[in-house]
Amino acid sequence: MTASYDFVQLDVFTRATLAGNPLAVFTDARGLTDKQMQALAREMNLSETTFILPREPEPEATNGKRVRIFTTREELPFAGHPTLGTALYLYSITDTAPDEIVLDLERGEVANHDFRHASHLHVAWVYLTESSSTNEAAAKMRSTLRRFASSLGNLEKYHETVTLFWVHFLARESLVEPDLKSFSQAVDTDQLSGSASEKEL
Repeated sequence: MTASYDFVQLDVFTRATLAGNPLAVFTDARGLTDKQMQALAREMNLSETTFILPREPEPEATNGKRVRIFTTREELPFAGHPTLGTALYLYSITDTAPDEIVLDLERGEVANHDFRHASHLHVAWVYLTESSSTNEAAAKMRSTLRRFASSLGNLEKYHETVTLFWVHFLARESLVEPDLKSFSQAVDTDQLSGSASEKEL
């Protein structure tokens, strides 16, 4: 029997269609085997494809949304833009607009994902105001993250990716000190655009 699986293709870290980092997200991958997920990721032919595995409300409330990440060659325990893109997709379809989306990945829970990114946004603004150029701000940001690498652990790349995104976003928009609350609400779902489709197995 042939089964159909819906997916969306997202453009992460951009406000324009056909730009940024592409990501395929299978919105309900229940019933797919590991081999089938890998085959679908290979067919998508993007750097990463994610698979959301919905479960009962109680375990989701305790452990977060179950998500698996595949490249065209292998499964990853964690990756930056697939994690952010998948979580932002989940945020965009949630009626209650939660402050936090928790993903249960192969590496374990990735919690405290505040997708208003207020802290990253504020840090990016500080680096920019203390620097004479975007490149200088990015270099200061990376230097600071390296000092805290041991405490950040596997999330070092996540923090670098998100903060660097805001550095370039703020510089491009020529924003001075932003109103974090209103600004974050304005861009909550602006950072991703995509189109829906489906694949059959």
